[in-house]
Amino acid sequence: MMSKQMGLGPGTAARFTGAGALVLFLCWQHVQATRLGYQVEASRKDALRVGARVATLRVELEERLSPAEVSVRAARLGLVPVAPDALRRLPEQRLSSPGLFSRWWARRRGPLTASARS
Repeated sequence: MMSKQMGLGPGTAARFTGAGALVLFLCWQHVQATRLGYQVEASRKDALRVGARVATLRVELEERLSPAEVSVRAARLGLVPVAPDALRRLPEQRLSSPGLFSRWWARRRGPLTASARS
């Protein structure tokens, strides 16, 4: 009797339930969006930190590969530069036209390509 006077029928209760579910869903969605935002920010900070570490390592690599550093490390190991007169230059040897066997073998072998696996 009281529900008829207040206008609360089965349809009204369903509407209140639906509205309550919608509000709870929107609250949950907001919490998830906030959590995702914090994760994105943490990932961005990690990416910046890793990028800075990569830049630092590249600078360190360039320093270690510099000619001055290489010569200092070589001197510590007892390596010395070679005198120019100690070098020999070998004359270039040109091959004459390949023989019959070489041509046959080259045709038989074919180009060096990876074979397809089946």
